[in-house]
Amino acid sequence: MEVRESIWATPLRPYVRPLPQRLGVTSRGRSRRLQRVLTDFGCEHSFARAAQSVQEHYGFEIGATTVRGATLHHARRAQAQLEEEYAQPFRLLPPRGAAHVVAQADGTMICTVAPGARKGRRPRDWKEMRLVAARAKDSATTCYAATFGSVGETGRRWGHCARQAGWGLNTRVHALGDGADWIRRQSHEVFGDQGTFLCDFYHVSEYLGAAAQTCRPGQPNRWRRTQQKRLRRGAVAKVMEALEPYVEADPVADAEAPVRNGHRYLQNRLDCLDYPGALKLGLPIGSGMIESGHRHVLHARLKKAGAAWLATSADHIAHLRVLRANQQWNSFWN
Repeated sequence: MEVRESIWATPLRPYVRPLPQRLGVTSRGRSRRLQRVLTDFGCEHSFARAAQSVQEHYGFEIGATTVRGATLHHARRAQAQLEEEYAQPFRLLPPRGAAHVVAQADGTMICTVAPGARKGRRPRDWKEMRLVAARAKDSATTCYAATFGSVGETGRRWGHCARQAGWGLNTRVHALGDGADWIRRQSHEVFGDQGTFLCDFYHVSEYLGAAAQTCRPGQPNRWRRTQQKRLRRGAVAKVMEALEPYVEADPVADAEAPVRNGHRYLQNRLDCLDYPGALKLGLPIGSGMIESGHRHVLHARLKKAGAAWLATSADHIAHLRVLRANQQWNSFWN
């Protein structure tokens, strides 16, 4: 649309444009609807690709810098909104909630760069972003939260996710993770007596698969499957017995001692291997929910090929994508 306007002058002002004021527009301004479009494309694609999408779908050119500015502006707004929610106590639980809530947590590494002028290739630094998720058993709706913050901050957001997913005073929380100490500690601190922690079955199987080459070099896959069946029926002691004769001596480095690594991993997590109990209740024994969350919430935008972020910008975008994944997109704009 093209508009022709007249420029006026008065005794006091040599340059008067009444039309923009009457229409409520400004030079290089963007309507709320356009800002939503730019943010929509900018949080899914690279800013250059987002600018191309605007031209393809709406028929006008706009710079990648403009898309970046609009996206980061609203990403900061999304972060402020979510952090206001996280500041509230999460242990004020309703008397009745879902019977079971599945809660999972994991970390992923994001490529970041230091702020400053772009003079050549800036050094890269990989920084861990933690993602937490929760959903009621048999529900298709998952609640997410992400942060570069401390373990304690991660746990607080995990509690908010579980509460949003249906955590009540009558709920049993089924927490899952790869066995990392920070995940186990936070599951106990956040969910207390209402929660149980289970080591991800696939992660345990990786240790068994590595040990199988030493314990049964002729048939490693058959040996691994046997130990997996034992774990599923709760025969952890038999798995430990199968590993013990092949545990490497102490002088052997950990990198060359897969049996000792697997034995130690299981020995330190004997209270986190109740696979029969989870299967009996129809609860998952693998961390597919959080792995899927990594891919579509964080990796799809923050880990594109060759991408490197300012840590603050990555944090903003992560909050924007979390808000979208939590189905708060429409309320955010309305």
